[in-house]
Amino acid sequence: MRKALGWAVVVWGMAACGGDGEVAADALDASVEIADGDEADGAADEDVATDPGDGQGDAPDVAAPTCPPAGAPAPRPEPDPSRSRFAMSLFHYNIEYVPGGLEGVDEAGEPIYVADLEAVHGWDNDAVEDWIVRETLEPILDIYLRHPTWGVNLEMQGYMVEVMAARHPDVLDKLRELAWAGQAELISFHYAAQLFLAYPAEDLARSIARTREVFEEHCLPLSDVVFNQEGQAGEGRQRMAVEQGYEVGVYPKNLFLYQYQSAQWWPWYESEGGTLIVGPGGVDPASGVEVAWDFFDDGELRAVLDGVNPYLAFLGGADEARVAEFEAKLAAREAAGFAMATIGDYVRHLEAKGVEKKPAPPLLDGTWQAKSTDSIHRWLGGASDVWHPAEEDNRVRTGNAVARMHVAATQVLVEHAAAEGVDVTAAEVELATLWKDVFHAEVSDASGVNPWRGEVLWSLRLNDSLMERSAALRATLLSALGTPHALVDLAARAVTPLEDLPMPEPLEETTAPLEVAVTAPGRSLDMTWLGVGEGRHRLQIAIGAAGSGEPCEGCDPRLLRVDFPRTEDVIAYSPGLIEDEVRSYDLGAFDLQRGEVYLPLANGLIGLGDGWWAIKHVRHVHVAARVAPADATIGFIDETQALGDGAFWVFEVVQGDAAEALAIANRLNLTPVVTY
Repeated sequence: MRKALGWAVVVWGMAACGGDGEVAADALDASVEIADGDEADGAADEDVATDPGDGQGDAPDVAAPTCPPAGAPAPRPEPDPSRSRFAMSLFHYNIEYVPGGLEGVDEAGEPIYVADLEAVHGWDNDAVEDWIVRETLEPILDIYLRHPTWGVNLEMQGYMVEVMAARHPDVLDKLRELAWAGQAELISFHYAAQLFLAYPAEDLARSIARTREVFEEHCLPLSDVVFNQEGQAGEGRQRMAVEQGYEVGVYPKNLFLYQYQSAQWWPWYESEGGTLIVGPGGVDPASGVEVAWDFFDDGELRAVLDGVNPYLAFLGGADEARVAEFEAKLAAREAAGFAMATIGDYVRHLEAKGVEKKPAPPLLDGTWQAKSTDSIHRWLGGASDVWHPAEEDNRVRTGNAVARMHVAATQVLVEHAAAEGVDVTAAEVELATLWKDVFHAEVSDASGVNPWRGEVLWSLRLNDSLMERSAALRATLLSALGTPHALVDLAARAVTPLEDLPMPEPLEETTAPLEVAVTAPGRSLDMTWLGVGEGRHRLQIAIGAAGSGEPCEGCDPRLLRVDFPRTEDVIAYSPGLIEDEVRSYDLGAFDLQRGEVYLPLANGLIGLGDGWWAIKHVRHVHVAARVAPADATIGFIDETQALGDGAFWVFEVVQGDAAEALAIANRLNLTPVVTY
């Protein structure tokens, strides 16, 4: 996640996808190393995915390994209730640290390179992935193989396992050896490095299912612990983890402090029917437990020269001195009487010791370096520190939303065709590939922390590929069904054949029900309010390219902002992955580190107070919502709008109760009706 390239970097100074389908009118209406828990705020978690043309995710077939007969990891030693000192390490690996690699092709077909450095020529996607496996993962595995009493947590995507199986089977063997010995807990919650808090729960559920398949195919035991890309966490992440059969969620320390800046956390909590721990850092000493974290960061950073990450892979690989330094540190920790535990070991000891499990406090959605990235804002509208002009957060994320909608609709169409007796064998194979590419397209690094232009283009092109391929598959299916058009209802999972495309009734302009402020420096601006129904309005905001409006000296023409009035000191929203309820929190219950929070709003919904709700249409505007106790507004902010392009933002404004607003938001953004 860490993207600052430091001394080695030379800083470089489409409207939302349309597609072949339209939402039906009735649908619109209905870190660096952590020593003893002293985490650096700048630490982060980065990414590396592949070029769509490289066939990412389609690893060659490899021989299946022989699994241990027990079918489960060898047990760790039984918990010793007399132990009270625990040391843990969590290595977060991301094979998609730099999606597409350090070189790419721009819109004009010309080659581009990270920081335009000659040294990165040849560092394509596979080269960077290979460097991560060989130079950053394997040396860490070797440390633990030399010390069978040391436990460790290794987090990675299912896709990383496929990469190792295809090109580095010997490293995969080492990983398997540690895991089946019960020494390494393998954490994996998604197939690709997805920004999953910003998308429907269906996407992550399918991603988890594929991850489980990968682990089974390659004879790897999957831990019941959850940590994940960018440290994304929240009550929805925790609830879905428990529903999917995981037990222990890790909530990042810095995200906890972002909401409760003076807090001292307890060793473990009950949350959403499972267990939650906060890491890294020491715990409340009143618990009688002492906790030290020797590492809690990007695993790619520890074995290589200090300051090097996958963006600087060309500078060298594993550094023997760094590896020896870390190994000596762990040996000293063990000599000091600490149990070198996995997270699972630690939790089992807490239970054996009878440490009280307290209920977790309210915990909002966010990412693990919340103070330095404005939580999830850096991925949903926030400007980077390094390559700001390269970013187009809203274009990437609305493009994801459009593309995944069409893939989800194609899924329903395939199911319908199968029920009608159509042979869908080939369609199901293609659909599985489409879903894997949805996961890759939703990769976090296409919009943060500091994406270079190649990463942005990588996701945009994958969105386009998904649109084209899903359209071709739908055309084949509609032909087989003998209908020129169809209406696909994602909520009912139903398909209605159509002879002709319906013509939606136009909405009439109306007066503004609320005072909404729009900021678009140096750009033309046209705001239109439309009446949708009783207590329901639609706000459409057409914004011109930079220079189309009044000149503004010293302004930032990449900034777009819409502020809605907030009349209650309450946060009411659907946390990411929770789609069946609205949760409300008293703003006064939080002690905000920066006086604000940013929320992803996968279904677009947030409460304004007094029965009013704002809903962003995520296929037009998908940036984070800002809530600050000192401001009587809720802001949607994009700092990355391309200078040469305009934008078209759409919001629904609803007056009603939470259930009514939730139904509208889900229908608009999660389960629309789509016509083809």
